[in-house]
Amino acid sequence: MKTIKTDLLIIGSGIAGLSTAVGASPYGEVIVISKDQPDLCNSTLAQGGIAAAVGKNDSPEAHTQDTLTAGVGICEEKIVEILTEEAPKVIDRLIELGTSFDRTNSGELALGREGAHRLARVIHRGDDTGAAIWEALFRKAQEQKVHFLAETRAEVLLVGEGHCHGALVRNSKGVQRILARNVVLATGGIGEIYGRTTNSPLSTGDGLALAWKAGAVLSDLEFVQFHPTALDTEEKPLFLISEAVRGEGAVLVTEEGERFMLNYHPQSDLAPRDVVTRAIVSEQKKGHQVYLDTSALGDHFEQRFPNIYAKVQSLSLDPRKDLIPVTPAAHFLMGGIRTDSYGRTNIIGLYACGECANTGVHGANRLASNSLLEGLVFGQRVAQTLTESPSPKEPTSSTLDITDQGILKEVSAPQVMKPLDLNDPRVNTLQKLMWSSVGIIRNEHGMTKAYQTLCQLEENVSPNEDELRNMILVAKFITSSALKRLESRGSHYRVDYPEVDAAWKAKHLSLGGVPYESSILS
Repeated sequence: MKTIKTDLLIIGSGIAGLSTAVGASPYGEVIVISKDQPDLCNSTLAQGGIAAAVGKNDSPEAHTQDTLTAGVGICEEKIVEILTEEAPKVIDRLIELGTSFDRTNSGELALGREGAHRLARVIHRGDDTGAAIWEALFRKAQEQKVHFLAETRAEVLLVGEGHCHGALVRNSKGVQRILARNVVLATGGIGEIYGRTTNSPLSTGDGLALAWKAGAVLSDLEFVQFHPTALDTEEKPLFLISEAVRGEGAVLVTEEGERFMLNYHPQSDLAPRDVVTRAIVSEQKKGHQVYLDTSALGDHFEQRFPNIYAKVQSLSLDPRKDLIPVTPAAHFLMGGIRTDSYGRTNIIGLYACGECANTGVHGANRLASNSLLEGLVFGQRVAQTLTESPSPKEPTSSTLDITDQGILKEVSAPQVMKPLDLNDPRVNTLQKLMWSSVGIIRNEHGMTKAYQTLCQLEENVSPNEDELRNMILVAKFITSSALKRLESRGSHYRVDYPEVDAAWKAKHLSLGGVPYESSILS
């Protein structure tokens, strides 16, 4: 088996991974691996923008309060304060890197408004802000000689003596061992588990499964955000209609042109995402088709949202006068790999940042446009602690021998790993099950049955179908966590426990902490 040695291995090439890579250049050699090409990630799909209190009437304190309100009592306030205080500095750094944000006629940063924000604080470049930021970071990473390994998938983390020493990865050259002083998981989300998602098809939850098998703690997995306005088509993934469109004046209506959000929340169409999503589901259950009425934007629509405009026009619809059909879709995981404010997990040498991590910053429901911000802030903080802290000790030969023996028994028996086929009937069964029973509206009976079906599905997966097995594993984790939280809070809504229960405030459901391979390694 070929062995590659490096100082830092980053698994994932989105904004969180690139932020870490750029910041860690003083630390030493950095390798970033990605399951496909580096730019095929959720970050480049992000439309709306990045939240930061840079406006004259805004402040990090106000941004903090809006984030805490949206998170419904589950946010870690100190972590939120780090996020909001660092936000303006992040914007300055991105501008220094060459990110071209939209500006007003007077040259100031143009600010958009999105759901649950008290005022406009979302910095953007048209409706492809994520791609703009990603491109700037990628250029900088290339300048700093960061090494990229595309079409390379991590299969197992190498853990021995309580330290993470690298990973076994697979690509067209076969299985390779990458030894690293530290490893960062920046693997993104889990949207593909639900099928109806705005996420990249690569968002299968691999990072969570990797971490759990290595003995890392996962938490808050019951909190999955469903974006209210994806374009209602049969496409996969579903095309997102940014919340920023409503921030510019668009409103949700039924097929009769009747607005309904005022019946559900005082903030109407700019209520928190979980509220808007459930309102749409409620209208759909009444037999209504839900649309976005963007006629108030007029010609401004094409100028402000050129990509969304082009997409809608491709369906022979004119957003200046036609209603746009929308539906909720799986969008973001608030839970993930439990870390501290510097991305450290409970395993020495293993870090996590971005959507796959759970710092506690989002709580039960993420505030709009805090996701790109999270990846940038906490990716930079991972890099900071790596460059300031002593490196973990070099892995000893005995540790690597033990790890190799265990890992090889576990993952190298299949000479060829079967790639995930999203058209596989088992994948389709998984996705339909999660959407219908562990999705926007939940109850004990549906989730219990779903968990049992997932266990049966797992029995029909062969050892060389690792990615499918991981999808089922993460689906089970989400389901079991949702079953255990006996209340409704934020994105987690149960019809059998429909109210927020004060007894559950600030409680975090966790699992893991014991290496899956411990019996093999011993």
